[in-house]
Amino acid sequence: MARLTHSDLEAVLHVVQEVSRARTRDEFSRVAVTELATLVRSDVLALNEVDPSAGRISYIAEPDSFAPPPELEPLLMELADEHPLMRYYALTGDGSAKRISDFWTQEQYHASSVYQQVYRHIGIEYQMSFELPAPRPQIVAMVATRTYRDFSERDVSVLNRLRPHLAQAWYNAKDQDHLQSLLHVAADAAADGGAEVIVLSDPPHELTPRALVSLYRYFGRPTRTSPFPFRVERWLELQRSLVTASDSLALLKPLRAGPRDAPAWLRYLPAQSDHPGALLLRTVSPDREQPQFEMLGLTSREAEVVRGVVDGKSNAAIGEDLHLSAGTVKKHLDNIYTKLGVRGRGALTAFVLNVSQR
Repeated sequence: MARLTHSDLEAVLHVVQEVSRARTRDEFSRVAVTELATLVRSDVLALNEVDPSAGRISYIAEPDSFAPPPELEPLLMELADEHPLMRYYALTGDGSAKRISDFWTQEQYHASSVYQQVYRHIGIEYQMSFELPAPRPQIVAMVATRTYRDFSERDVSVLNRLRPHLAQAWYNAKDQDHLQSLLHVAADAAADGGAEVIVLSDPPHELTPRALVSLYRYFGRPTRTSPFPFRVERWLELQRSLVTASDSLALLKPLRAGPRDAPAWLRYLPAQSDHPGALLLRTVSPDREQPQFEMLGLTSREAEVVRGVVDGKSNAAIGEDLHLSAGTVKKHLDNIYTKLGVRGRGALTAFVLNVSQR
């Protein structure tokens, strides 16, 4: 391993200080690639997240104008077992900095399918990378590439000196993301007073104690391949498909179980940019109007907003009744319009009155 100079060590310390301030994974990724690009000169330096089981690669790169042809991504995934760096990390668990030239001569590299089918088309002659911690089979790696000159022993030493600090900052950023997602789920779920909350992280997280126990009591045991009962897994798959179908006006309907006089209602809270979604389980008997609104997929708070609209109240008046700002009422209305597939207060009123007459 090459001995680093005093200026190298100062530069490494600067990068450590910068990435340690990151509070989200996105912020970490952008700071890490920007700072490392100044420390290890590269044509492209990227943070890659590879999921071989899903056949997916995502990345943040410096320069951010880097955009390989989209048809090369599936080709690279197909060749993952042949790529010397990806194969090494998958087999050994050693995430230290390595170069393609540590495994292949330049002639072997040029003769490989990895080069012929992928890298030749985007001018990658030399590559170096190291891994960050991730659950298998996923790979999270910093990857540097060049066209004209291989990476030096000094470059390898710099990355290996940085790697444990970057790994710690990566863990910290992921934990911050997770905590923020829980807070946002809790805020969204708070409008559904009395609900037990299961965050749809991997694995699922009980935001309220014994929520999974309640789920199993009403909906059955988990399956061998899922933490959820088969009925819930099938229903959840449908709810997610309705959310992602841009042309679908189908309603998100809760799943019901239990006796008629004391049912349990399971509702899907869709994923947002700031949280992974959740299951809300209500076992408290709803009031007379609540079943209608539950069947429309609305929360208790959204139902209160709808009642205000039907009564002809303004956003400000509804907010005053519910102790909310007019802006928050508007946000609730935007969610309601999306869920019910209507546009505007008049269409919402007509829709609700039509449902209530059935």
